Amino acid sequence: MLRFFKLLRLSILQAFGHDQFGVAKAAAFSAIFTLFPAILLVASILAVSHSTLTFVREIMYALGRILPPGTGASVLNFFEGVKPRPVRMLITTSVLTLWTASGVMISWMEAFRKAYKIPKTWGAVRERLIAFLLVVLAGVPMGFASFLVAFGNQIETWMMFHTGHEYGAYILGMWTAVRWIIATLTSIAVIALIYHHGLPRTQPWHRVLPGAVLATVLWFTATILFGTYVRHFADYKEIYGSVGTAIALLVWLYLISLVVIVGAEFNALRYPRFVFGTYSNIPVTDNDSSTAIR
Repeated sequence: MLRFFKLLRLSILQAFGHDQFGVAKAAAFSAIFTLFPAILLVASILAVSHSTLTFVREIMYALGRILPPGTGASVLNFFEGVKPRPVRMLITTSVLTLWTASGVMISWMEAFRKAYKIPKTWGAVRERLIAFLLVVLAGVPMGFASFLVAFGNQIETWMMFHTGHEYGAYILGMWTAVRWIIATLTSIAVIALIYHHGLPRTQPWHRVLPGAVLATVLWFTATILFGTYVRHFADYKEIYGSVGTAIALLVWLYLISLVVIVGAEFNALRYPRFVFGTYSNIPVTDNDSSTAIR
């Protein structure tokens, strides 16, 4: 545990030294332009399925646990009264979402290179194509997790109906635990996937898992703490007016991006000898936190 907290502290110091906070801002800026087109796309698809109201309750419940307080009302506007969109608009929205999401990946890949002190070797076209691939690969497990969110209550009701009401409390507790476990494992898998493929020199899976686990824990912790702060101590609407919700969402996305970057810094410090494909015996010390990796 002492070694863990030592590496965590050094990771945060490294983030300062590598100017990762500026990279996190760029990632958050791209992320906020990704979120609402993605929600609009989902709302349009749900409108085609004629199941909008059923899904909205599930999605809003899930988003209420993840997004900052007050964001849910803005997201709900995308679902209320939405009508089926033309196919051309759906294609345009999908392309826009993919492009802006790839911008988030490119910012993160820049942060990963800084963490590992690897020079940029990919060209602009290849980097963008890899970012597209990462968005698609990350979208598969996230889509599975979203499916569980959307159909969670229906699956729970089906299980209770076929097992008897006397076991209702046990099934509810078990299914809630399963959904949280799946959400946690999905987050770890997605972040590890991004760490694994987000560098010119691909890192082995066992060398990216520690940072992925750390980023997931910090993600959940930052979301809970920021939600508590916004709910009880800060009122963004009072300061920023009608754009207060958007500002709160932007700050939350900035924190999430910073968490992902700190996880990469943690991996770079945890396995410093593999950075350049060699095994130089350079220890990580407190007195050399800013130059722990050469």
